[in-house]
Amino acid sequence: MSTDRYRRQTLVKEIGQKGQELLATKHVIIIGGGGLGSHSADLLVRVGIGSIDIIDDDIVDITNLHRSSIFSEYDIGKSKALILEERLQSVNTQVQVKGINRKVTGENIWSIVQDADVIIDGTDSVPIRLLINDISIQHNIPWVYAGVYETVGMVMGILPKKTSCFRCIVQDLPKSGAQEIPVLGSLPATIAGIQCNETIKLLLGGHPTGLLIYDVWNQCFDVVNIKRNPYCPACGIKK
Repeated sequence: MSTDRYRRQTLVKEIGQKGQELLATKHVIIIGGGGLGSHSADLLVRVGIGSIDIIDDDIVDITNLHRSSIFSEYDIGKSKALILEERLQSVNTQVQVKGINRKVTGENIWSIVQDADVIIDGTDSVPIRLLINDISIQHNIPWVYAGVYETVGMVMGILPKKTSCFRCIVQDLPKSGAQEIPVLGSLPATIAGIQCNETIKLLLGGHPTGLLIYDVWNQCFDVVNIKRNPYCPACGIKK
């Protein structure tokens, strides 16, 4: 491992040299390579996670460009996952980056995430998040939810059977009847940064903070400590 590349990061007391060496042994799965997923992948590659898989079956569209700093106009029509693999591998050759052009389903999700130390949510789909949540709890894999809507983003790290899960809070999340979710272009980068911080904390054995809610337009930040729902169909103890 290059000592120069991460020198200033190892000076952070929460990381240190031992923490940096531990991050280099970890495997992260990012499901979704759009605004959130691409920014999270970029940050984690630079941080020095050992290996990162990015799962997405979509292609780059011109509407993706306002909220992602990785894609360009030359990438329109190309696979998001494969473009991310190519670009991010060149950023840090010490990290193994794999782009997988595949749709995540209930039938294949276990084969996709079974080697993960942490799963990162880069989707904009509640059904896919519910799949991630359930497979996480069934197989004790931590994951970090993130969502964006207009000018508000949310992040929550989830430790199976120790913290509240996505099904505990899903009824309280904002819903949109529109086909497309409105998003301020700068929001996904901000929320991805928070998501990556929670991911690093989990990878180093820390405890997630809670449900983090940030309104970037009004500069309002809130942390909500949500207790586990004892009757939750996924993680509840009183089923």
